[in-house]
Amino acid sequence: MKIAIIGPGAMGLFFAVRLQGGGQEVWLLDYRPERCARLQRHGISLVSLEGLESRFALNVADDPQDIGTCDLVLVMVKAHQTEAVSPCLPCLLRPEGVALTLQNGIGNLESMAAALGPERLLAGVTMLGVTKMDVGRIRHAGQGPVLIGQPPGSQVTAVELTAIIAALRQAGLDCQAAPDIITVLWDKLLINVGINPVTALTRLRNGQLMIVPEAWRVVAAAVQEAWEVAMAAGLNPSADPLARVRRVCEATAANRSSMLQDILARRRTEIDAINGQIVLQGREFGLTTPVNALLTDLIKSLESGLTGGD
Repeated sequence: MKIAIIGPGAMGLFFAVRLQGGGQEVWLLDYRPERCARLQRHGISLVSLEGLESRFALNVADDPQDIGTCDLVLVMVKAHQTEAVSPCLPCLLRPEGVALTLQNGIGNLESMAAALGPERLLAGVTMLGVTKMDVGRIRHAGQGPVLIGQPPGSQVTAVELTAIIAALRQAGLDCQAAPDIITVLWDKLLINVGINPVTALTRLRNGQLMIVPEAWRVVAAAVQEAWEVAMAAGLNPSADPLARVRRVCEATAANRSSMLQDILARRRTEIDAINGQIVLQGREFGLTTPVNALLTDLIKSLESGLTGGD
């Protein structure tokens, strides 16, 4: 299977290394020519859960024309970049190809569908922990499943979905099909609204949240507000979301959340697609979400003074 991965962040690099190791032809698309050239020259270094470091050479391009058409395109950029990269999907995909988002937050599917249509789209989430240590150097910080499925309007067949799951499993990833992927996206959102902004503001690692009572109270309040919005929207998220947050924190205890990594690197975060979406959707249902609103404002205040390039 020929696979393109859009986005050279921690998770994009991790999937590129794993999928190539599983026997797939993998291409990484990086919109920054200077970073692309560095990855071409030096490859990618991955530090395993056991602390062993290995280096891998990868196909990297800054122009989709240099990649050609693919069977599968993984969209793994930050949520605020989805609209900008989506127009390259039609030229990257074969007519029978599939585009899969494995991003945080909600709203990514809509941006991709505007450029490609919904028919060849899949959506997914991953609970893996991966930390970017430097350009082209990442650390695997926590295990977790990858769940993918067909969102509304998708015409990807069960056979095609099974083949993609098989490719991810061959790469050593715990990939499973999710019959109701929209609920799964919200399950992940309920986790992110607590972990991401609180770690970004406090600089705590995921596992430290549980042992700092003040931080955990904020996590719990943000998750509860998001749960109430999900219920008002007629969704059926998994029971006891705070217990699920705790399990993710335990499984990725050493990991710095993606939002904390962005703040430390002086990059724009995904706050609008995570807590910001809870605020917006809460308004639609007449719900107040003061904790999520405050977290959104605080993160955006940090961004205003810190952000540089992505």
